[in-house]
Amino acid sequence: MRCTTPASLGAVALLLATGCDYTGDWLFAGEVEGVPGVWHLEDQEQRLIEPRIIESYEELQEATIYAEVGPSGTTELGGVTLEFLGTGGDICVWVDPETVWWNQAVNPAPVGPAEPWTYPDNIYDDGDLDLYVGLSVYYTGSPGERLGDFVVSYEDSLGNEVPIQLAECRNVGQQEGIDAHAGRAMPEWCNIRDTQPGISYTAVLQTFSTPLDDDRLGFGVIVAEGACEDLRSLAGGAGFAATPYRLEECVIMGESMVPQKNDHGPWYGRSAITAWGESEAFEAHFCSDKNMRSYCRKEADEKLVSGGPGCSWELEPGENDRCYCGDETDTPQGGAF
Repeated sequence: MRCTTPASLGAVALLLATGCDYTGDWLFAGEVEGVPGVWHLEDQEQRLIEPRIIESYEELQEATIYAEVGPSGTTELGGVTLEFLGTGGDICVWVDPETVWWNQAVNPAPVGPAEPWTYPDNIYDDGDLDLYVGLSVYYTGSPGERLGDFVVSYEDSLGNEVPIQLAECRNVGQQEGIDAHAGRAMPEWCNIRDTQPGISYTAVLQTFSTPLDDDRLGFGVIVAEGACEDLRSLAGGAGFAATPYRLEECVIMGESMVPQKNDHGPWYGRSAITAWGESEAFEAHFCSDKNMRSYCRKEADEKLVSGGPGCSWELEPGENDRCYCGDETDTPQGGAF
């Protein structure tokens, strides 16, 4: 016979009183007031987004649509959708989430391509959006209410349900030939070849993560006629680096925006938004061939050594304590776990 002690009876009573949370909601960030986790993007006239003809870097900046998205607040997927009509030619959808990110190189004597990345990035101000584009007729979500995908299924002769991915383009990662998303804070783009004229397409900007410092993910998105390589070339022609990995960050600039209370956008064109003071200089330095350590050392000297307010990484920062590089003391040391 097993005895039940008063202590165990108390534990049972506590469980009965409080219940158990099986939803998993506590694992996810809560909603942000005024910044919805799921919404649908339209143009100024509340119509479908019209693909733009872009012939200069200035036109590219003014064709960019800026906005914010927050956490869904639940286990449901969050993100932003938009629709556009095919033109009969190629269309590029390009999205850049806040801000930039790199893997820190921890070799004590780095050489070659690892050397510029020896200072840690500030991971708290970065978010990530995964881009999908397909014909609207295949989209399984409900714009502005529930995020979906472009996966449909059919039943084969044996009665098995077979899923089919009907997205119009492959996901582009940092390694050529790999079908994968680009990763934290990195731009993603989609080339839709020979679009069907007058037929609706849906682009899904699925929220993979929001910035840990404020859970408001700023982003810029462009829908342009032609190939995405044309947009990259315009950024290169504006004087930025020719290295594709870095150059891609300068196609869209300014997506790290000063938050507006109860306003998540959209804002149309670079002139319509206010970016954090140093964010564009940080991005420009990143997408050039310059060493990130030199930028980060300068930032540390100005914010820490000079006796300034220091850096706020984990919590929502203001203008004076916002830092784009991370804490160098977080660098892993040899023999450490």
